[in-house]
Formats: sequence, C-alpha cells, structure tokens
Amino acid sequence: MASKVIVIGGGRVGYYLAKALIERNFDVAIIDIDKESCRHAADSLHIPVIWGDGTTAEALSKAGAEGADTVIAVTGRDENNLIACQTAKRLFRAKKTIAKANNPKNVENIRILGVDIVISATDSIISLMEREVDHSAIKELIPLNDGKAAVYQVELPENFHFSGMELIDIRLPESCNIISITRDGELIIPRGKTKLISGDELLIVSQSGSIGEVRKALKLKK
Repeated sequence: MASKVIVIGGGRVGYYLAKALIERNFDVAIIDIDKESCRHAADSLHIPVIWGDGTTAEALSKAGAEGADTVIAVTGRDENNLIACQTAKRLFRAKKTIAKANNPKNVENIRILGVDIVISATDSIISLMEREVDHSAIKELIPLNDGKAAVYQVELPENFHFSGMELIDIRLPESCNIISITRDGELIIPRGKTKLISGDELLIVSQSGSIGEVRKALKLKK
C-alpha cells in the first residue's frame, strides 16, 4: 500500500513536489486556498485536490489527514506552514510533518514549535521523503555519507518475480550491492550463483538516488 502524503500549498512548489511524489508512487492529495491552482493541479495531476485553507481541520479532514503518513506544508507563509503541521499532528496524529521555511531564520523556531522536519528547498523535501518514508518492501536502515547512500532492508514478496533465479542473471544497478540474505533465520553471504527466493530478507547498500532503480530491477511493487 502506497504511503499517503498531503501537500498543503498547490502553487509552483507544491505542484512540482506533488508531481515528483506521484512519479515515485506515493498516494498524494493537495490542499490549496487558490481556486485556480486547485483546478490546474486537479486537471494535470489527476489526484484529490481540496480547495480550502490547509491550516483548518475541515480541509485537512477532507484531504484524508486522519490516514496520512506525512503532511508537507509548502505555502508562501511560514506561519501557515507551522499551523498546518501543528493541526495535522495534534488533531489527526499525522506520523510525520514537514514544513518549508521561506525565511531561513524561522527554521529553528518552527522546529521548536513541534514540526518534525523543517527545510527550505523542494529538492531536499523530495530527497527526504525517499529516505524517511517506508517504501513498502524497502526500508532505509542506516544512512551513509551524509545521506548520499544508505543500507536498505528489502523484503521479497511471496510472488517475487525472480524467485529461484541466480543473482548473476538479475540486472541490478551498478550503484547497489546486496550484502546479505536472511532466509528462514539463516544468514547467507551472496555470490553470483546465489539464488533469490520469495520471502528472503536482503540487506542492500545503494546510493540514495538509485533506490528507485533497485525497486524497478527487482520488480517490487509499492
């Protein structure tokens, strides 16, 4: 099941953030107070778009905040981003809140007031989402090299597409390496002739930007 993300703010930043998250198979909804921005997002992205004030419980509820994994506020007003995240956390118990700080001087204050993560660049938000949110079968365990790479845990599903195939025949990205396989409680150090079996638990070292390619190479679903 895809992770549910609510983006508050459907302007340029929110629109492209939502688009990037959709491309990564997140379940996304947008809230924006501007009717034209809502119309554009709904027509272009084909996702739920709520016309309303993202700082209010009513708008958050309509967007599905009670079932959201992450709420991201990226409006042009830092105070609105703060209030939206506080409301999502306190009333709807959102698992994680992320706020964009338009003024870098506000970053620490917003964090102190209860927002889980405060950043000021859209690219950083996307990168953060890839690291912070579980990707169903893929979970980050240990970040490496300031987040540029990580050790990931990968659980192969019962209907794993390559079950029974040797690693040498599975074309994984060059930027990743399988370092161990756990099968029925036994630890296996893989070699080229090692087979992958449904139910295996893998530990993989990969560049953070390549984990989506790993998912595709292993044909893992969200």
